[in-house]
Amino acid sequence: MPRLSPVPLRTRRTRLARALAAVLLALGLTMATAAEGATAPRNVPQPVLDPAADPGVFREGGTYHAFMTGGRVKMATASNPQGPWTALPGNALTRWPEWTTGTLAAWAPDVDRTPAGYVLWFAAPAAGFGGQRCIGAAVAQSPTGPYEPLDAPLICPVNGGEDPVADRPNQTSGVIDPAPFVDTDGRRYLTYKTQKTPGTLRMVELTPDGLHLADGAVSRELFRHDDSIENPVMIKRGEHYVLLASANWYDQCRYSTVWRRSTDLWSFADKAEHVLLDQASTGLCGPGGADVVTGDGPDRMFLHGWVCPPDGAPCPYEGLVTDPQKRRVMYAAILTWGQDGATPKVPTFHRPRS
Repeated sequence: MPRLSPVPLRTRRTRLARALAAVLLALGLTMATAAEGATAPRNVPQPVLDPAADPGVFREGGTYHAFMTGGRVKMATASNPQGPWTALPGNALTRWPEWTTGTLAAWAPDVDRTPAGYVLWFAAPAAGFGGQRCIGAAVAQSPTGPYEPLDAPLICPVNGGEDPVADRPNQTSGVIDPAPFVDTDGRRYLTYKTQKTPGTLRMVELTPDGLHLADGAVSRELFRHDDSIENPVMIKRGEHYVLLASANWYDQCRYSTVWRRSTDLWSFADKAEHVLLDQASTGLCGPGGADVVTGDGPDRMFLHGWVCPPDGAPCPYEGLVTDPQKRRVMYAAILTWGQDGATPKVPTFHRPRS
């Protein structure tokens, strides 16, 4: 009987990769390698919502709710991360609170359910603050609103903010990018960024309803960058705290999603920083502004990136995106945690469903 030649290892790997790609395609997913030094995937991820900037995504039951930069907070809903997503008319906020200038747009909102109802945190230009922003809170009895804002800002160096952030590195800088975090002991926190450089990420404990600072709470710096660092999102994984953030400037293709890990909720400055998603590993322009939804089923990550005309593909820049017709769109992906349960990885992106 003739001896069969062994199948070369490279051929076996190729066949396995093709089989895996076929399975992912059937599930509405695309392959992507999100590792430092990785090359761009063969299939560049496609957006599930267009346009969409700074998505903060909240899931209740079988519905995903996306809250985005624009107006007094733009909203969209879907029953599946792939979509189809439905943009909701109007704005989430009923009005501009008196501490704002009442102009421009609310930035980087996020929502969570608390004993007060559904609380929306947002950043808006503060009156008498040279165009800088502060963080406010609003409450509603439905995830789609309407959200009634509190009269005073929550975190603000001016206008009676409960936390003036006195030790921010640049005393003329405002605060943006609020994101809620509830620890396993039930204590509620809010992470955020101070504007201007150096960029810093901070956190402060809130009351259980998320509308005020906890008694005696003072914000503390988590870490800083000489360049820009923003959009902090904290996740608890076993004994570890994983802090996701967006590094570099949001209007550049080199904007990327990074992470640090610590067993101490307040100690990240001396921890190694790792790249999770960047232009090289995804083919996207500025993959950042990420938010994470956990719970039933796999964890999901939602993030934005820049696309440009004429075909709405990722903008072809290495640095600053100068095309005046650029816009940000939302991508959705599966988030896994490695063999140790605390190392974030993005193995697949969702394909949009119309």
